[in-house]
Amino acid sequence: METATARYWRRLDDQRIQCLLCAHACILSHGEQGHCNARENRAGSMALPYYAWISSIAIDPVEKKPLRRFIPNTWTYSVGFWHCTMDCPFCQNWEIAHPIHIEKNVIMPEKLIELAVESGCPSISFTYSEPTLHIEYVIESMQRAHDRGLKTILVTNGNVLPEPARDLLLHTDATNVDLKTADAAIYRNLLGGEIKVVKKFIQIAAELCHVEVTSLAVPGVLDSVVQIEEIAQFLASISPDIPLHITRYRPAWKFSKPPLSPATVYSMGEAARRHLKYVYSY
Repeated sequence: METATARYWRRLDDQRIQCLLCAHACILSHGEQGHCNARENRAGSMALPYYAWISSIAIDPVEKKPLRRFIPNTWTYSVGFWHCTMDCPFCQNWEIAHPIHIEKNVIMPEKLIELAVESGCPSISFTYSEPTLHIEYVIESMQRAHDRGLKTILVTNGNVLPEPARDLLLHTDATNVDLKTADAAIYRNLLGGEIKVVKKFIQIAAELCHVEVTSLAVPGVLDSVVQIEEIAQFLASISPDIPLHITRYRPAWKFSKPPLSPATVYSMGEAARRHLKYVYSY
């Protein structure tokens, strides 16, 4: 069975353990899986039942991640996993983030990097679903990628506690982080994340690698100039050079509300440009 030693957890009593990877910090009894469905208590130890299970592979323009100010006009070997640490009801990749059926396609890190090198792409991206909950696999793959001369890219919701965030970002050349709303209550109650944790992740990323941020414009979640200005001001407090991507959502999964108008998204972009040098709205 393909597996690896899980990190970022601690033992409690009665064979219970606590995961210390994401903001949920799940406490698990024997046989239970975490909120993410990808980390499991087996007899008082953390197991990784989906280690090296790959959901998707594609070759994308790096701008699709999106990254606009990191090795532009190049292609990136893009890899997705299964599951997610959040529950956004408008998830644009819900088929693999919250799957009904899972196909087993195991590719170990060494083989993955061979495939990435053979593709001719100058970088490898961990993307599509939420790569951070597979942190052990991603770190090993990033180390191997650097050994072979590839740049490493992480596309993430950033809902990761500081210790694993720092460990992961030390091996990351560029990251795009979702900052989904300025409202802490919406983050927690609707999306299943913690805005303070995501903001801290962005701060750590800005210290360690190239960082860009995406805010998806969603009705009732992030849909106003006031909210986007709050996000832009936060990013500017770290650096006005952090690029911000404001993108219109499309109805998906549990959300059928129509997208915001192009004019609204344009206005949000104009508001963000009062604080940041690089704002892309589309």
